[in-house]
Amino acid sequence: MKVHEAARSLGVTPRTLRFYEEKGLVHPYKEPSSGYRAYSDIDMTKLRWVVSLRELGMPLSVIKEALQAIDRPVQFIRIVDQARALLYEDWVAAMQSLQALDQTIRSWQQLGETQLADAEAAALRMKQNRMIRESWSDQWNYNEMAVRYGIEAPLAALGGLITAEQYEHALIRTLEWIDPKEGDRGLELGGGSGNLSVMLASTGANLTVVEQSAAMIDLLHARIPHASIKQGNMLALPLAESNFSFIGCSFAFRHLSSSQQLLALEEMDRVLLPGGRIIITDIMQTAASQEVHDRQNVHTPVQPLPLQQWLTSRGYSVVAEELQSSVYLLYALRIDKNRQESYS
Repeated sequence: MKVHEAARSLGVTPRTLRFYEEKGLVHPYKEPSSGYRAYSDIDMTKLRWVVSLRELGMPLSVIKEALQAIDRPVQFIRIVDQARALLYEDWVAAMQSLQALDQTIRSWQQLGETQLADAEAAALRMKQNRMIRESWSDQWNYNEMAVRYGIEAPLAALGGLITAEQYEHALIRTLEWIDPKEGDRGLELGGGSGNLSVMLASTGANLTVVEQSAAMIDLLHARIPHASIKQGNMLALPLAESNFSFIGCSFAFRHLSSSQQLLALEEMDRVLLPGGRIIITDIMQTAASQEVHDRQNVHTPVQPLPLQQWLTSRGYSVVAEELQSSVYLLYALRIDKNRQESYS
């Protein structure tokens, strides 16, 4: 098929096809005498992938990598899912910027004048949020831990802070507080190798798991094949708004700094349904447990008070339970204001 025929078939311009060729996405045959390009059926299939993935927001660098794995579905899906997570990060940042801009415009309208200080304050908040998101990195190399320890990786990551029996008890208690019902749309964050995920899925809940490690995601797919597994992190969840009746997170929050934890709560609040519940179980540092944490050299223990204050300020009813020494569970119920008003 000649270039103009191929372009017409794909709904693009000949210049676009030449650009894709320059980027190494396709290599059509060139007639020696005339230099005219001829696109084979294989070329056209590749180009259909390129055009489709471009319309879905994939950058050309990702598309090129994905095409190299076109005959390996697991690898292909992983590449596209990684790009999807990045698209959601951009979307979350854009949404927050629009909200901040809307608030600034409303303030100007109420005052009847524009004030530079308002715009500067909003811009500073957006910059701080961006820097918080960008500051996170996997310092613990969970890909390697998944390969080395398998389903025991989360317990190994705790570095002896709690025993295997205490870890199992914490997961069981987390499940009891979540209390998932069959068909509930639930979300687990930082699913790791899937120890809590398996418990949640066994209840019949419609489970989605967000995990940043590709190797951990392989374990999750093997253990809970019917769950929806998304690659991403808690600072920019690759999920739409107001979708879930519960959110669970066990022993993953401590991998975030205090400012990152509050940003993660904002993301949880964004995707949680009215009347939904958040359950966070982790190594936590209270005034009474300060000495224990200092002795065990925990770098970023979760401090529950700021989390409780944030949740309460957003209209949540919060309960804290000490499961064992230094292990706490936070349960937060998002008050459904519409339901409250219907009863009043």
